[in-house]
Amino acid sequence: MNIEPVSIEVTVENGLTMRGYEWPMRGAPVVLLHDYGKDLDVWQDLDRELAESGFRVINLELRGHGLSDGEANRNSVFSDTQALLKEVEGVWGPIGLCSYGRVAAILCSLDSVYVPAVQIVVSPLLGTGKELPARGQRPDTSYLVISGTGDQQRTEQARLVFDCLGQNKLWASVASEKQGPELLLKHRHLVGDIALFLQRYLVPAHLKWQEAALEEVVSKTKAQDSKIEK
Repeated sequence: MNIEPVSIEVTVENGLTMRGYEWPMRGAPVVLLHDYGKDLDVWQDLDRELAESGFRVINLELRGHGLSDGEANRNSVFSDTQALLKEVEGVWGPIGLCSYGRVAAILCSLDSVYVPAVQIVVSPLLGTGKELPARGQRPDTSYLVISGTGDQQRTEQARLVFDCLGQNKLWASVASEKQGPELLLKHRHLVGDIALFLQRYLVPAHLKWQEAALEEVVSKTKAQDSKIEK
């Protein structure tokens, strides 16, 4: 499949503009977010693989990272992501969110009107305060937590996060000291596992959203035609 990404900007309601790349596929949207101090290049090749599986992959940089606006601020990642999800969902429908490290652990606490239908959590890393997500929240979100088991401390932290998530969750691990995107690059079958998980839990929600959007368009068209006839 010969596809190339296009540069995009997403301006959220607080005025922040986040920049990155989008693979303009017609499938369900999947947002990729890097960890603190990194940029979108950490997902290189992985974003393309997901796009080739049919997903509209949106690879963005956090506030103050790469080409995005603002100053880097760890305290803003939660609110920035909620605002981002609102913008993306409003245009493309139910979202898959994929992140790793400290950002992934923080985003497991997302709990608002705009939350991902599916959340991929790769090697979550707790902060110094080791604050865990609220236990059992967001029962409608499906989670896939991925971790390398060669690092005992990271595995234990990933398990702590996993145990706090809702009922719709799956654990995937491999015997590796690699973590985050490096783990996925080293064990490419995990990318296939992510694609299958998205197909199972995100695609049906996206198709349902498409049907509802189409019905709304048809209804509005009929109403306009009726006014013209009168």
